[in-house]
Amino acid sequence: MTKITILHETLDVFVNRWSMVWNLLMEHIFLSFISILIAIIISVPLGIYLTRHNKIAGPVIGITSIFQTIPSLALLVFLVPFIGTGKLPAIIALTVYGLLPILRNTYLGIMGVDSSVIEAGKGMGMTNRQILWMVELPLSLRVIMGGVRTASVLVIGVATIAGLIGAGGLGDLIYRGLQTLNTGLILGGAIPAALLAIIFDYLLKKLEEDVTPKGLQAKGKLPKKSVKIIRWSVVGIIILALIGNFAIQSFGGANKDTIVISGKNFTEQQIMVYIMGHLIEDKTDLNVEYHSFLGGTSPVFNGVKKGDYDLYVEYTGTGLIEILKHKIVSDPDKVYDIVKQQFKKKYDLDWLKPIGFNNTYTLTVRQSDAQKYGLKTISDLKKVDSKLSLGSEPEFLERKDGYPGLEKTYGLHFKSTSSMDAGIMYSSIKNNKVDVIDAYGTDGRIPAYNLKVLKDDKHFFPPYYAAPLIRDDTLKAHPELKKVLNMLSGKINDQTMQELNKEVDLDKKDYEDVAVNWLKKEGLID
Repeated sequence: MTKITILHETLDVFVNRWSMVWNLLMEHIFLSFISILIAIIISVPLGIYLTRHNKIAGPVIGITSIFQTIPSLALLVFLVPFIGTGKLPAIIALTVYGLLPILRNTYLGIMGVDSSVIEAGKGMGMTNRQILWMVELPLSLRVIMGGVRTASVLVIGVATIAGLIGAGGLGDLIYRGLQTLNTGLILGGAIPAALLAIIFDYLLKKLEEDVTPKGLQAKGKLPKKSVKIIRWSVVGIIILALIGNFAIQSFGGANKDTIVISGKNFTEQQIMVYIMGHLIEDKTDLNVEYHSFLGGTSPVFNGVKKGDYDLYVEYTGTGLIEILKHKIVSDPDKVYDIVKQQFKKKYDLDWLKPIGFNNTYTLTVRQSDAQKYGLKTISDLKKVDSKLSLGSEPEFLERKDGYPGLEKTYGLHFKSTSSMDAGIMYSSIKNNKVDVIDAYGTDGRIPAYNLKVLKDDKHFFPPYYAAPLIRDDTLKAHPELKKVLNMLSGKINDQTMQELNKEVDLDKKDYEDVAVNWLKKEGLID
């Protein structure tokens, strides 16, 4: 990719998608500022307490350090089953990451105050509280602010992964870019995130410089302290206005006439979110909220089950194996009947009619390797698997209907396996970094990258027919949704879905534009 192409894609994001970038930037500020504020409220008093109870300071700071070592993604995903998806678990995780720098700097800053100064304060008759507020905190404030600045930069950076659990923020753009290999989208998220970290750090540096008054300005001018108060009051009002606005939007509760739709973080899912959403908006009086796209099956399923979202598209095979932990069944109708019955019974979730396409897993190789080794079926891989490396999505490497089951059924043992994002997989196999990748049958990049789909000759993979999965209480409140969403039944076959995916992944079209154009072409909306 040339520098001119990268520049063009980046400018396109900032010019034509500025409203989306702005909204995601505001979400990023909301998540970061709230998390930093909570971390300050927890860490500063705790740090002061530890200076008065020095025996427990080491263990408490040590425990906080342990939280810092937990991978951010692992912490986020761990919280989902207990709290759900969205902004709340993201704020909790980001707050945890902001604790250690502030706590440690507060403790070290106060403990580092010269003891002779404290003794002088006692000699003047100051109480312990007066010494804290008039001596220790003013003298240690720059050290404490150093911890706040470190925590702020850290939190703003880590907040980019919040999009994986539906919390929004600039990470949403970055993950979209990774999925579609669109450098413009990646930079559209990364550049504002970096600038935001720099701006936050600069503002905190200026605040650090202003914490100690240095007297009055020249006669006839406002006192310097008054200028500082006015300046920081304006900054505070702006930030609090942003926080208040997003707090109302995020935690005020969805309108009863609003349907919240989400999906997993790959192209097909995102297209289907907009297809369902625009169809609902056109055929009903309901409003639709398009939520951030989540990392995988677990976050989006748990979000719908908990009530964070009303609806998403799921696959019958995924519901059978990954969620219900059922044995593999090959008959499509039987699989659909099982998931429809069990989901209603266990989770109060309803499967509507299948949309038509079967997005089954496949293994693919380069056409040149298929000819070289005579590869037509997955069984054929057995004779050369020790020479080949597998590139795969993380979820596929762990699922029973993924690599572990495939390895057992076909007896495969590749030279190496690598976990990578779906967008990176195709680039890797094209550039000979890996030799085999898992893919979805409806992925438009398979023919575009000249890949050979290997036949599942032992019928290992179950059918993965896509269908809307909706909360039962949502259907009861809005029964018209069943008829509207079932208008999609049988409308999209494998080839059509592959073409829609290609328009986004290769032609660089917007998900929503592709969805709306298809709906109009089919005469489903005006």
